[in-house]
Amino acid sequence: MGVDFYTCNNCRDTFPDCGDFTGCECGKHWCCDECAESQGYRWEEDGYLPKGANYEQTTSCSYCRNENYPDEDLLEFALHKLRLTRDELIVEYTRFADYPHQEEGA
Repeated sequence: MGVDFYTCNNCRDTFPDCGDFTGCECGKHWCCDECAESQGYRWEEDGYLPKGANYEQTTSCSYCRNENYPDEDLLEFALHKLRLTRDELIVEYTRFADYPHQEEGA
């Protein structure tokens, strides 16, 4: 029997699956209750039926309730809206990163 490691969906810390952590039935994992609650994790007293699911979950979070989305999905959507490819975005970001920016508050 091995140990798997998860990455906290909020703070990005890693933790083993054999220790204390909080997990939603949709598959998201957090290192602690505070991180989970910051992303809308909650117990569902009356059950929660995600769209297209066949069974009610006893927990839910902002991701399975479609109130929040993974960064990868948001990036894909933003690239589509901006009509840019990932490579084109890299070129734009490199130009931006090379430009001297004024310090905030200056």
